[in-house]
Amino acid sequence: MARLYAQFGAVVFLAVGLGGLLSGDAGTLVHHQPQGSVGPMALHLTYVRDVLDLVIGGVLAFAGTLAQERIAGEIVLTIGVVLLLLALIGFANPDSAAATRSIVGVHFTLPMNILDAVAGALGVLCGLGGSATEATATG
Repeated sequence: MARLYAQFGAVVFLAVGLGGLLSGDAGTLVHHQPQGSVGPMALHLTYVRDVLDLVIGGVLAFAGTLAQERIAGEIVLTIGVVLLLLALIGFANPDSAAATRSIVGVHFTLPMNILDAVAGALGVLCGLGGSATEATATG
């Protein structure tokens, strides 16, 4: 399960990271509105968050393709815990509509907090679930 999660998560986080780079930085105001959003959805993406998403996507791509099964499970579990921590910080310190609240250059908007919470919970479950080869070897 961990390898499948890593492959799917790599696609998601690489797409979010590249999309964020193309949408701009929330620290830049144009017509008194923060950039880094997609259409009407206020994501307030920053370059720091974009790089973080690209790193997570790259690590998950490694875990999903090249890493051994046990290492892939550990990577997925670690990424899951990191994402859950990001979601916890985000829910405790949400960003404002004017993008005035950030921590270390990362704005924590509700859509990103939900993505982090869901992806983190699934990552922890997949990381703790073991691999399909372990299940067939013991069963």
